[in-house]
Amino acid sequence: MKDTVRMVISHFFIITVCVMAAIGVSNLFSSDPTGYPKEFPLHMLLVGASTALPSFLFYSKKALNRRRFLLRSILHFFCILTIVLTEGYFLNWYDSFAGAAVIAGMIVIVYAAVWIITLRSNNKTEQSINEALKSYNADADDEK
Repeated sequence: MKDTVRMVISHFFIITVCVMAAIGVSNLFSSDPTGYPKEFPLHMLLVGASTALPSFLFYSKKALNRRRFLLRSILHFFCILTIVLTEGYFLNWYDSFAGAAVIAGMIVIVYAAVWIITLRSNNKTEQSINEALKSYNADADDEK
């Protein structure tokens, strides 16, 4: 469970940074001169926190097989989509279906970025564990 909490906290920061980057890029192509309201950074923190929490869906006392992991991943994505579109609606981020579609597209991009960052981080951790195990096993073989 401690690893899952660590993952959720990590996802909060990754999601928040990716959302801010997505908003920054979208501002480059926006023709709206008014900008975002002063409470917008708080909105981003809310989004980061509320979309990190569904990562608890991946918590399991037993190892997940591929099918269950894929099923939880799909459920996780739709939870994120629902949360952000609902928050966006109540925070007036969009006022039409086209606006919601743009937000949904940004969700897909941010979701993919978070997964890529998480997979790379997990791969680095896996490699360091494997190297430590090889070193440990080599030392154990030398002692025989």
